[in-house]
Amino acid sequence: MLEQKLTKIGDRYDIQQQLSQKAGRSTYLARDRDANKLVIIKVLEFNSLFQWDDLKLFEREAQTLKNLDHPAIPKYLDYFEITQEKMQGFALVQTFIDAPSLATTIQQGRKYSEAELIELAKKLLTILTYLHQQNPPVIHRDIKPSNILITNRTGNSVGELYLVDFGSVQTVASKSEGTITIVGSYGYIPLEQFGGQTVPASDLYSLGMTLIYLITGVHPAELPQKKGRVEFEASDLSGKFARWLEKMTNPHLDQRFESTKSAQIALLSKDGSSGDFLNLRPGDSRIKLYRDRHKLEITYPEKIPQSLGYLIVTILCIIGIFVYGIRVAFLGFIISSIISKFLISIFPDQAYCRTILIDDLGTINTKYHEQKFNESQWNKNHISYRKISFITYNPGYTFDRYLDDQSKEIRRGKVEVKPKLSIYIGQSECSIGNDQFSQAELWWLGKEISDFIGQELQVIYPTPKAPPEFSCGGGC
Repeated sequence: MLEQKLTKIGDRYDIQQQLSQKAGRSTYLARDRDANKLVIIKVLEFNSLFQWDDLKLFEREAQTLKNLDHPAIPKYLDYFEITQEKMQGFALVQTFIDAPSLATTIQQGRKYSEAELIELAKKLLTILTYLHQQNPPVIHRDIKPSNILITNRTGNSVGELYLVDFGSVQTVASKSEGTITIVGSYGYIPLEQFGGQTVPASDLYSLGMTLIYLITGVHPAELPQKKGRVEFEASDLSGKFARWLEKMTNPHLDQRFESTKSAQIALLSKDGSSGDFLNLRPGDSRIKLYRDRHKLEITYPEKIPQSLGYLIVTILCIIGIFVYGIRVAFLGFIISSIISKFLISIFPDQAYCRTILIDDLGTINTKYHEQKFNESQWNKNHISYRKISFITYNPGYTFDRYLDDQSKEIRRGKVEVKPKLSIYIGQSECSIGNDQFSQAELWWLGKEISDFIGQELQVIYPTPKAPPEFSCGGGC
């Protein structure tokens, strides 16, 4: 182990201060005499605590830094073998960044507003995007407050961020080599990392936990948990940002953001849509969707029943016959038909709406309400359901060929199967939108609902019934 009285490493580095020491690895602040500047030196010493896995990680860190070039990441300067009198090992030299860590700022009493937290998240996601887009992708595996430095705070900016300590880094290539070393800091790493199955989304979990620490000032391992999820006080946060954090830190990998890009889209979205599926929403959709940590609310206009339109036409025609005669009434019929269809097309936005409410327990409720003077009033038409069993999506298609019981092909005209999104509660089916939603809208809503309730959206293709065989009633 390196002694505290050690004054230099190699031929050109004078030690200024020991910054950390653990399990045969030490970090020093030193001055490079040749360049006359401060540098960071990491040392791996061959001693009784040395393990070959440590050397693999150390060499991987050096090689990774050597290949990276980003202003928010320390730069590789040197790597050499140490052969001093009482010390043998390897040294990695990198640039020194004179800035406190996020952990230090919290310990000093600094509080971060939601706007600052979002800015921090955006900048860190940008750094992670750079890492994950490398070939092969670089996974940091140890994102935590003490490994993120912050400096140059101004009135309009939270400051510049730097991601340091790549001692736990892993690449997809090294993962394929069978590396199963468990690294990272307890409380900040997801379940899959304990099994050595780290993926880029694992860094997102660590980033989310880092932000939760900045909010609470409490180490994530000390926060209460419910069903594997960390529980934290979020009264000062908007529902949208709290939900984003909850998705970032979902213990289940398949329910977390799959990439930095999807996390960024969700963070910057202006509505309640899940960022993963924001691009699925048609631009002309009349559907209003709101999501927070505890509920998903879908509101859309209900069409006036076609019978109401026909009733309008019939009344106008009867009046026209009595007042103007049959010929003029026929013209009135055409005009009134156009008017009634126009009213039917514009009336929903100003009158009847349907709202589907799904809570975080997977329970669904449906309500109809009437809008008057931009105020929503619930009427008595309220339907309550039990917990959702599963959700299905039928994309719709046209069928024009059939097989009979003997597998013989028959043709009886086309059958159109319209797109359909259904939620099942036990054996009961609740269809969403019926015929008024497009295929794109139903697919978007299906993805949002399945993501919120944590259940897979099942795509089905039901077999349509063939049209009845033509019959001339015995007259042919």
